[in-house]
Amino acid sequence: MLVTTARPTVFGIARRAWTSLFAAAGSMALLFIIGYGLMVGLDIAIDRMSHLLAMPTDAVLKDLVKNNRRLPWLGVSEAFGRDIAVCFLRALIAAPLAVAMYRFILLGEVRRFYVLSRLSFKFAVWVVLLQVPVMVLSWLILFAGNATALVPLLTVLGVAMLLLLMQTAQLFPAVAVEERTADTSARLETALERSEGMFWLTLISLVLTFLPLILVRAVIMRAGAKLAQHVPLAVPIGLATTGFVIVMLGSAVIAWLFSYGAHKKNTPQPAGQQPLSAT
Repeated sequence: MLVTTARPTVFGIARRAWTSLFAAAGSMALLFIIGYGLMVGLDIAIDRMSHLLAMPTDAVLKDLVKNNRRLPWLGVSEAFGRDIAVCFLRALIAAPLAVAMYRFILLGEVRRFYVLSRLSFKFAVWVVLLQVPVMVLSWLILFAGNATALVPLLTVLGVAMLLLLMQTAQLFPAVAVEERTADTSARLETALERSEGMFWLTLISLVLTFLPLILVRAVIMRAGAKLAQHVPLAVPIGLATTGFVIVMLGSAVIAWLFSYGAHKKNTPQPAGQQPLSAT
């Protein structure tokens, strides 16, 4: 098990995450290729299905609510069901990739083939359980429309939930390395204890590591309408590509944070002695 006893820096975490990503890609190329192909296929299928079934997009629903127009509740229910199904399918596809990345960094294990195991399914269930509340809240914000008091309240609640998810992120590598625990509440409690004192380290490390991908994804979303006219598959392929890198890179960041959080020393340092920071 990888152990980091000295508190790492945000730049050290970002550098190690990117380095680990390229190292894992070289060692587990077939797994990366299969996982990437599945994620691209899912995004293309979602895009085509939404067009064929004429499902309303979030932008269309937002305009209807904003203009106080009647909502097509059949289309809304279809869109909500689609989002739930997509959430589960994404988690199911991403789970073997994330588990492989965690075990590669923390245990030095190389998984050369894409396998949906019992461990991967358990990991996917955790992902869905933590994502669904955020998804439901985002739909509530969408339907709140022009309710001036409700939208800010729901937005603050949404931000709080995202921060809570960030603080519990260290449960994912624990699940991936099959760390034993008494029950679900003990798993969550352990993750929160390990992230204690690491809020800013975790937040800034994630932002710094993901900044290039955030910019690329923003460009794709902004240019989506024009791209769709000339190259219909460019947008889903672009979003799937950035989503794939986010899964692998996010797993790398959390793995390095876990290597410190699960083993950090809570005892005070001797007088005049300061802990060294990993870079």
